[in-house]
Amino acid sequence: MALYGPRDTASLVLQDGWDAIELEKYKLQDGTTFASVVSLLNAGLAAVNSELYNDPLFSSLVSYQENLEVEYRVGSSSAMQDFTEYGRPDPQRGETQGHMLPLKAKDRSLEWTWDYLRKAHMGQIQADIAGGLNDIRTAWRTSILSRLLQRGDDSGTVNGLGATGYSPGFATTEASTAVDFVPPEFAGLEFANTHEHYVAIAGGAWTAAVFADIKAELREHGHEPPYMVIASTSDEATIRALAGFTEVDNLLLNYGDDTTRANLPVAAIGSSSAGGYFIGTIDDCAVRVVYGMPQYYGFAWKPKGSNNPMNPLRIRVQKGAPKGPFFQAFPDPRAGGANYPLQNLMFFGEWGVGVGVDRTNGTARYNNNSTWADGTAS
Repeated sequence: MALYGPRDTASLVLQDGWDAIELEKYKLQDGTTFASVVSLLNAGLAAVNSELYNDPLFSSLVSYQENLEVEYRVGSSSAMQDFTEYGRPDPQRGETQGHMLPLKAKDRSLEWTWDYLRKAHMGQIQADIAGGLNDIRTAWRTSILSRLLQRGDDSGTVNGLGATGYSPGFATTEASTAVDFVPPEFAGLEFANTHEHYVAIAGGAWTAAVFADIKAELREHGHEPPYMVIASTSDEATIRALAGFTEVDNLLLNYGDDTTRANLPVAAIGSSSAGGYFIGTIDDCAVRVVYGMPQYYGFAWKPKGSNNPMNPLRIRVQKGAPKGPFFQAFPDPRAGGANYPLQNLMFFGEWGVGVGVDRTNGTARYNNNSTWADGTAS
């Protein structure tokens, strides 16, 4: 459970495995200084910012910008015309649509009293910092995964979108969004503003037909396989048992020459801050189960490259910030200017997750009801 409140002298207790007599002579001499705490904070934040930016799962899903808006081509009727000696072709232009990206600030207090810090054990300070860094990872992970499973628009000044701005999801029927979207024509296929990428299926289980439908839905927009699919760890056994599913290699086993194993795409290799692991492939989909994904939900997309602008999601960062995760630590300016700089320390980050310039490069599944309901990551 969460432990609220600042660290004070009540935290200076003996742990079970500590010898009180030996520790007594070092009680005020464990070397904890302002400089050492700041150094630890800076190293931790730099590591987490880099970790989240280079994470193989997140970097295959997102790209970054500081501008409020995105604009993209939508479907419209146009065609080449027959050439004639004297006639000039009618000029044609592309039709566009656009939306805004949200921006919200989050903070996490790290507060220690002056009296505690002058007697502090570095182990307790390290635990406080590690807990804060883990909360940063959790906030980042849940903001990305929850946006993938949300069909409805984000709106309102609380989300940094003003009074009339909207941040919609992927392709969905006009009744579910304030930002109508007609997918561009591809290979003779034309679409309407009722085209839907949030698919609800009754039955309470993943099936081979679900993966076949995922593949067909992405491919009809020109996204060629292989694809990535993330699902809940609660659905792992069901997916593994499907006909046509191929397991990934177990590194502790030697397989015979006639054993078929999955060859994963480059984007599927590597551990992730989101947790979870790849389990195999089915119908040109590399499947990763991810901790925190709600049961029965899944999301599929075509990775375009690490932090590539054509990836499904676009993350808006605060103006002037680096194009990537940017979490900082500094004294809370709302605390009234404490004399000791570590007394009211806090972690701070400002970002917002929206859909990027290709609202066709993503399709979500809810395999437990015939009516769609947004999923929330934990």
